[in-house]
Amino acid sequence: ANADGDAEIEADFAGFEVPGCPECSEGMIKPDVVFFGDVVPEGRKQEAMEAVEGASGVLVVGSSLAVLSSFRLVDAAHRLGLPIAVVNVGETRAERSGITVTKVEEQAGPVLEALAAMPF
Repeated sequence: ANADGDAEIEADFAGFEVPGCPECSEGMIKPDVVFFGDVVPEGRKQEAMEAVEGASGVLVVGSSLAVLSSFRLVDAAHRLGLPIAVVNVGETRAERSGITVTKVEEQAGPVLEALAAMPF
C-alpha cells in the first residue's frame, strides 16, 4: 500500500536501497521513521491525531503538506478551530485547500535558529 501516493515529486527514488545490517547480514538497517512513500503505522497515526486534539495550536515546519498523512493533521486542527502556523518556502496544500494559516515564507533552519535563541 502506498498511503501517500497522492504526492508528486520530481526526484527518482527507484534505485534507493536500504542498507543491510553489517552485523548479521540478514536484516536491514532502518531507523524508526516513516520514509517517503511508506505506510504510516496505524498506532502512530492515532497518536498524532490525539496530539492534535489535545494541542492549543499546530506548527508546521519545512513541509508543503503534499502527503495526506501530514495534511490530515492540519485539516483536523483547522476543523477544531486551532491556530496553525507554517514555516515553509512555497505554497502548502493547506493554503491551496483554503485553510487559513499564519505563514512564515522563509527557510526552516534560520527561523528555528532564531526561535531557539529567543529568551522565553
